[in-house]
Amino acid sequence: MKAFFPILLTFTTTFLFAQNNIPDFDGIVNQEEWQNAQEFLIGYEIEPGDNSPAPQKTTVFITYSPTDLYVGFIAQADMQQLRSSIRNRDEGWQDDNVMIGFDAYGDGRYMIALGANPEGNQIDLKVLPNGDDDNYDVNFYSKASKQENAYHVELKIPFANLQFKPAAEMRWKVVLARNTFTDDTRSQSINFRLDRNNPCVVCQTPDEIVLKEVEAKNRVNLLPYVFGGLSGERVANQLDYGSPMGNIGLSGLFDLNSVTSLEFALNPDFSQVEADVSQVNANTTFALFFPERRPYFNEGNEIINSNLNTVYTRTINDPLASTKLIHQGDNQRVYWLAAYDQASPYLIAGENGSTSGEGGQAFSNIFSYQRTFNKGSYVGLLSTNRFFKGGGNGHVVGINGLLRFAELYTLNFEINKSLIKEPNADWIDSDESINGKSLRLDGEKKQGDGLYFSLERNTRNWNTELYYFHYSPNYEAPLGFVTQNSIRNMQLSHSYTHFPKNKEGIIQRLNVNVGSEFTFNYNRLRKYFDVFNNTFIQWKGNFRTGFNLIHIVNEEFAGFIGRNLTEISMFNGYNPSENINLRAFVSFSESIRYDEDDPSVGRALFVGTFNNFQISPKLRLSPSLRYSELRAKTDNSLYFKGYIGRVNANYQFNQNLSFRLIGEYNDFDKGFFVQPLLKWNPNPFTIFYIGGTNGYSRIENRSDFQVENSQLYFKFQYLFDL
Repeated sequence: MKAFFPILLTFTTTFLFAQNNIPDFDGIVNQEEWQNAQEFLIGYEIEPGDNSPAPQKTTVFITYSPTDLYVGFIAQADMQQLRSSIRNRDEGWQDDNVMIGFDAYGDGRYMIALGANPEGNQIDLKVLPNGDDDNYDVNFYSKASKQENAYHVELKIPFANLQFKPAAEMRWKVVLARNTFTDDTRSQSINFRLDRNNPCVVCQTPDEIVLKEVEAKNRVNLLPYVFGGLSGERVANQLDYGSPMGNIGLSGLFDLNSVTSLEFALNPDFSQVEADVSQVNANTTFALFFPERRPYFNEGNEIINSNLNTVYTRTINDPLASTKLIHQGDNQRVYWLAAYDQASPYLIAGENGSTSGEGGQAFSNIFSYQRTFNKGSYVGLLSTNRFFKGGGNGHVVGINGLLRFAELYTLNFEINKSLIKEPNADWIDSDESINGKSLRLDGEKKQGDGLYFSLERNTRNWNTELYYFHYSPNYEAPLGFVTQNSIRNMQLSHSYTHFPKNKEGIIQRLNVNVGSEFTFNYNRLRKYFDVFNNTFIQWKGNFRTGFNLIHIVNEEFAGFIGRNLTEISMFNGYNPSENINLRAFVSFSESIRYDEDDPSVGRALFVGTFNNFQISPKLRLSPSLRYSELRAKTDNSLYFKGYIGRVNANYQFNQNLSFRLIGEYNDFDKGFFVQPLLKWNPNPFTIFYIGGTNGYSRIENRSDFQVENSQLYFKFQYLFDL
């Protein structure tokens, strides 16, 4: 998580608020304006300290009106050392910041966390029992100001933009946090003592706010958009531009009641403002995973989260229409998404690789039901269905759950069944077969099963995890991301975390993890066996090091077996000031060349660096470089080598308006592209941008480059809150 919520209080406090004298929302926390609000301190440092006194005083005020929750922070600081720049939304994590989190249901299913940096740039996320969803967005308001010895942040959070069950009196659990830098070391403080023996982070806080006479207004949001563009491809010796293209569409959200919302999208534009970062795909036989960033799919993600990757919403690629219903009741929650997709990707998993193609029109359906309990526990049902217009379908149905018991233990499980009726189509061009079934889409029927099980024991210093999963031959997840099947995998790991008593020491945090992983196929062939060690050190001065050692006893690929292979890797990060954030990694390994026609063992090198330079409070430069090569172990001949270099320059005119320029060169493809983008983004959903892309490739037998394709595009999308 964003290292912010592990907390416990030894006593319970109830906050009562007056509903009069609402403060002026101007970014200046005047204590006279907040005199009827509850006042308290963020007093415990949890990192690098271990419930030690917070290094800097932070006073927090909370009050509310019938329509809004108000939070005011006074964060005392050495203003010369303050880290604060003008940024896009959700980029303030690297700065000083303050946050409030609240659990409206009180059962640990999730906590909404909202905050801002000293410039008022918003940050938000949803804290879940098994991780965080940092793509989650809430439409709220923030203002900030800098004073002589402190910075102030005020938040105004409309109740109408939150999902909760209204009552004459409501009790919401709350947590407060501050992230700052002391002596060049990142410091994280909260307002409660931390019990590290309790794995349920959200439900540790016994503090709650009492809300009375809150107006539970049902949301009615409309989000129309207009899109236009022009693209050209090189034909012979010149670019051939087609006709200008344009599109319009509409999406929206209606609250059926305070705990149930219905979203819809008609001819949506699901293009992403942020382009996917290119990945090094040399020497891989499996499809690559890219994260989901499209806002329509983010709400309710915790209900369809799957360790078996049953749901991957990017399989819904270009829908003509879609609807989504989310229900968050007292002890149950429901997610139901339906979409008619105009182009559905088709992915077939295999033991040694995956095969994919672009499918046709299909109706897709995702349904999940969960019965919730305390401490974030739940049991549920998850199913996905896809029906192709020209015939063929795929289904997955399963049960799942997360159970916390005896305080220290967490049990997670999923049991799935897949049923596939292939279409008769030419989307997959292959004559190969898997377990007697051809890869070619010829109407065959398939079925398979998937299973996931994990058991964790978490204490203050020691953590143990055992997990097992399998995918049977011919198992597929039509709306998921399963790239390998016919495998049984088990891993056991044990880790120790050291919290130094003296935070002035050179080592601020130490974590050592050891374990082993086994993989067998369904013919009882051992495909993989290793033992490993992972060590992480947080040094004083905001320097961190990760060291990994893996000894692979054996690895099998397409009948070839590599034995006694070793991989050594290291990661270093250094962030001495707001202006400099350096990250670099290097990996030396003995690795199999994954070529089914000629597999062998080679020596691999993978090295790279990702950096951020804050040139000014408004200008940031982010260069990165990744180099990879593989050489034969026998004669040092080269199998492949190449690199990807990327530079991202961002100029922030203000909190809402920015200009970004990306340039990337891919040595593997001998081509590069340039992407300028001007973006206006006043809230999470309203956006206007205009940009373009020019793609270049090397001219054969020359060192010169020529434009291969060019695009110019714009989009305007505006949120109407009715």
